[in-house]
Amino acid sequence: MNKPKIDRDTLFVKLFFKNSQEVTAEEIEYYREHPEQIEEVTAPVNIHKMFLWGGALIGILIVVLSKFFKYSKVLAFESAWINEFIVDIAYESGIALIGAAITTYMMGVLLNRQQTNASKWRKEIRKKIKG
Repeated sequence: MNKPKIDRDTLFVKLFFKNSQEVTAEEIEYYREHPEQIEEVTAPVNIHKMFLWGGALIGILIVVLSKFFKYSKVLAFESAWINEFIVDIAYESGIALIGAAITTYMMGVLLNRQQTNASKWRKEIRKKIKG
């Protein structure tokens, strides 16, 4: 029975979590069919998006929890400043996580665009050099 062919996104996810440079049979099969992509092995923006959305959602959850703690009085300590301190730290951490995810996403989009342009440029210059 034939195994299903590996697709590009699955390949990149596997490469992302690899601990060695060992090449698998399915990678050889994929790059035998797509040799032009060998030089372009980087994690595509879609994989970055998955992690960044996760980070942003965790940040949103932390902000929501901090507001819940503030208004529900669940963390009702004897000292109001300790309660306020804990809520503020949680809130600021959540906001920082959201901001970091958004900034990293924007930088990833720009880097991916640059890599795509560089790849096209390399192909074009090789064509001109070969003449």
